[in-house]
Amino acid sequence: MSVIDRLGKKLSSSSAVMRLISNDRVMQVATGLMDARGRLEAAAERASEAWSILLNGHALPTIDPALEGGDDVVGAAGKSPRPATKPAEAEAKGAPTNGAAAHAPTNGAATNGAAAHAPTNGAATNGEAATTEAPKPAGPGSAAEEKLAQQMASRTSLSRIGGRDVFEKCYKFMTADNARAMGVYPFFRPLDFNNGPEAQLEGRKVIMLGSNNYLGLTTHPKVREAARNAIEKYGTSMTGSRLVNGSMRLHNELEEKLAAYHGKEAGLVFTTGYQVNIATISALLANKKSVAVIDKDDHASIYDGVRLGQAAGARMVRYRHNDPEALDQALSELDASEGALVITDGVFSAQGEIANLPGITSVVKKHKARLFVDDAHALGVIGPGGRGTAAHFGVADQVDLIGGTFSKSLASIGGWLVGERKVLDYIQHFASSFLFAASAAPPCVAAAMAALEVMQEEPERQEKLRENFTYMRNELRRLGFELGKTETAVIPIYIRDDLRTVMMWKTLLDEHSIYVNPFITPGVPPKQQVLRTSYMATHERHHLDRALEAFEKVGKKFGVI
Repeated sequence: MSVIDRLGKKLSSSSAVMRLISNDRVMQVATGLMDARGRLEAAAERASEAWSILLNGHALPTIDPALEGGDDVVGAAGKSPRPATKPAEAEAKGAPTNGAAAHAPTNGAATNGAAAHAPTNGAATNGEAATTEAPKPAGPGSAAEEKLAQQMASRTSLSRIGGRDVFEKCYKFMTADNARAMGVYPFFRPLDFNNGPEAQLEGRKVIMLGSNNYLGLTTHPKVREAARNAIEKYGTSMTGSRLVNGSMRLHNELEEKLAAYHGKEAGLVFTTGYQVNIATISALLANKKSVAVIDKDDHASIYDGVRLGQAAGARMVRYRHNDPEALDQALSELDASEGALVITDGVFSAQGEIANLPGITSVVKKHKARLFVDDAHALGVIGPGGRGTAAHFGVADQVDLIGGTFSKSLASIGGWLVGERKVLDYIQHFASSFLFAASAAPPCVAAAMAALEVMQEEPERQEKLRENFTYMRNELRRLGFELGKTETAVIPIYIRDDLRTVMMWKTLLDEHSIYVNPFITPGVPPKQQVLRTSYMATHERHHLDRALEAFEKVGKKFGVI
């Protein structure tokens, strides 16, 4: 045996080499290098150019709170996080310290070319909503996709750029401008008008599959008339907060109706749905003995409310998505002196998945904690009379607080909260974001109240909505699309590739006049990219069939089905 052979045998059997070749990441890199020529030859020039331009500048911040690492999530990979009791310790780990958010989430909004969910959610965020089915081959965009992943992993987030000039990061932000120049920027596009199932965008009619107008009440004659009459009677605004001159009998009337509708003692009307979560959570989590125990995929408004509570010393614990066992573990590990507020979405805004409230309420009751459910995407969609998630499961009496927004099924702008009178009274006296914010405008309150009445007077709307989203869910699955665990009017179509998601969105809109919402990284994790679609009671079968025809053509064109 030659010296070289002996040396090679010795090296190949060494522990260091064995560790190296058994490392998945190393093997993936090696495989990628060996196959690089074939993949590069397959990469389309347009795809590479697109990503080169889109990636010019700094990487985006992680805008979905659920993406800020997974080590602190109870139930993730069988691990339980150690409470960060010292700000310095938390900061060293890269976790948000009390009062200091690592990133500003914009779930449900679009930032620098990346939609967040809702979150989305702003969004499908952790994969629980996805099936275990292996994704299709990446195709022409695979080389650009790998380049994207490498750059995002190695570059500093734009939002963390410091220096004397706080505007410096703004001037370095080029992604959105470059995407607009290429015609592939999908966010903040102004509609000419939106009449429900159809809208007009840049002078042409499109089928709207990207709205949360679930019951189609924004154009209902009774709702419009209520808003007009309120303007005539009360004017356009109260020009003050609820604390001083901003409260009206109109607000109180809607609060009473909302409470009665949900079978709760009292109600409270807010200016926005986002404000409901910020105000409620920050008011209740106001000391070092308070702990927010939240679903990992909760909406960004919940995260923001928790962070306000953290500024007062409260603590946050996240549990694995929609997992009562992980919640049980999280609550079991709290100190006996700590009080817990468990917070979950009723329907998760990006996945369309319904929270497991029977399991969650059982665990909450076991640990004598309190439960707050955000029913923004459930009101009008599920439950008897559209009363939402708790009513859907028959556990409304076991949920302490239920909140939501006017901006979906209630066809307006504002927010609502129902629960015990003393609890709501405390919140309205101790929540700064409620005390010092201008009150909901009279036409908005009147429109929401009219929508609540229509929702009860016309139950056939909820039935039509269910018929529509059930039809689309069944047909999309029949075509071969991956939809995750959706059970509601939100149906995510998993694409699992950034470039392909954007190009499918663009093709659907440009060639078929179908309006959907693309969610891409970093708004969602890698391989969780989706086209988020949502449906209304006012969609007719011809709208849905035309959309299905377009989805089939575009899905086949891009190799998704």
